[in-house]
Amino acid sequence: MKHRLSKYRQETVEINVSPLIDMVFILLIFFIVATSFVNEVGLTSHHQDTSDPKRKLDEPLILDLTAQGQVLRDGRELGIGGVGGVVSTASTGKPQPVLLRVEEGARAGLAVRVMDAALGAGAKAVKLAAVK
Repeated sequence: MKHRLSKYRQETVEINVSPLIDMVFILLIFFIVATSFVNEVGLTSHHQDTSDPKRKLDEPLILDLTAQGQVLRDGRELGIGGVGGVVSTASTGKPQPVLLRVEEGARAGLAVRVMDAALGAGAKAVKLAAVK
């Protein structure tokens, strides 16, 4: 019986992992190159305290976007074409921030177009606020 078992000797199986390692390095290089690097905005060391009573914050220009697709300022309809003129007039000398109050049910694409028009006309920043 021992003689029979010795006849069938065991073969050692080796797995060649060098192609696997090469593939891992290629994928690593691909993901490093394909990754987009984002510069995050944060506070700098030159940050001024806004609690100073002498320093006044810039009042934002307030625009309203209704669910019906109207762009309003102080209750008057501007339309997207009027946003640039109002922002550039309000931002004479110094860029002014814009607050876009968006009603529930308003189109996101329209909000983006209003934001683009305001930034194109020289707005300092455009912020969104939800209105019920």
